Amino acid sequence: MSAAAIIVAAGLGKRFSPDIPKQFVKLNGIPVFLWSVFAFKKSKIFSQIIVVVPKNYLLQLGPYANKYDIELIAGGKERFDSVKSGLRKLKKNIEYVAIHDGARPLIKIKEIIECFNAAKRYGAAIVAVPAKDTVKKVNASSFIEKTIPRNSVRLAQTPQIFKKTLIQKVYSRKISPKTTDDAQLIEIVGGKVKIVNGDYNNLKITEPRDLKIAELLLKSE
Repeated sequence: MSAAAIIVAAGLGKRFSPDIPKQFVKLNGIPVFLWSVFAFKKSKIFSQIIVVVPKNYLLQLGPYANKYDIELIAGGKERFDSVKSGLRKLKKNIEYVAIHDGARPLIKIKEIIECFNAAKRYGAAIVAVPAKDTVKKVNASSFIEKTIPRNSVRLAQTPQIFKKTLIQKVYSRKISPKTTDDAQLIEIVGGKVKIVNGDYNNLKITEPRDLKIAELLLKSE
C-alpha cells in the first residue's frame, strides 16, 4: 500500500522572526522542517515525501532535496493553496496522503504509524490531544457564552492522514482558503474523521520560546 507525506513548510512565520521562517531555523543544528522529514522516513511507510516551501527558498534548499530524496515544491499564499500544490504532485500509485506541519518537529514515529493505521481503517484520521484547561466559547466582544465540557474537546495536531481520493475530492471543491485544518474540509462535506491520541510534546513552533522548549524536549529524550 503506497503512501505519500506532504510536509507544509511554506509559511512566513512573521510572529517568530521577520528574517527567517520558523521552519528553517536550526533546532539542535538541523532545520526545523527536516526533523519531520526524518520521522516520516523512519516510519518506512511513505514512498514519496513532498516538502512545500516558499518559492524564494527553492534554490537555497535544493541540496536537502538531493541529500534526503525529497521533492521540494513552491507553496501558495495560504496553507490551503500549499496543500493543494502538494496534492497535484502525488504519484499515481499513491493511495494515502499524510499532511503535516513543517513547524512540528517533535512528531514521533509511533504516532505517525498509529494515525496511518486508523486512516486505512476509517479513510481519515488525525492526531489530537485532550484539552487540559477549561474551554470557554466567547462572543466577538470576548464575553463568555458557555463552557464546553473538556471531555468533548480535542486539540488538533498533525499529521492528518487521508485516503487520497477523499482528500483530493474535498480540495477540488470551492471552499474558503482560510481553513487552517485539513480535517475541517472533511467535516464540511459530512465525512467522519477518526481521532488518534497524540502527544503534548508535538508542539508547533510559533514563537521563539517554542524553539527553546523543543530544544529541551529533544535533549530530555
